[in-house]
Amino acid sequence: MSKDISVVTTDAAIEAAPRCRDQRGMVSAEWAVGIIAAVAIAGVLLGIVTSGPVHDVLLRFILLVIRSFSGFIP
Repeated sequence: MSKDISVVTTDAAIEAAPRCRDQRGMVSAEWAVGIIAAVAIAGVLLGIVTSGPVHDVLLRFILLVIRSFSGFIP
């Protein structure tokens, strides 16, 4: 037995079509929220990294790495 599948257009389907097109702006809104969240996280991380104790530890670490590799430079 094979079933005949046909496309049925109902009033509900016709009314739903424009609503789908209206959601195109949601992508832009989602990107905006994501960018704002990323900037906020970057700001918090920048504040943490540039604070006194963390800054000193990072500077000591970077200098340690530079000193350890300076023996390889002729």
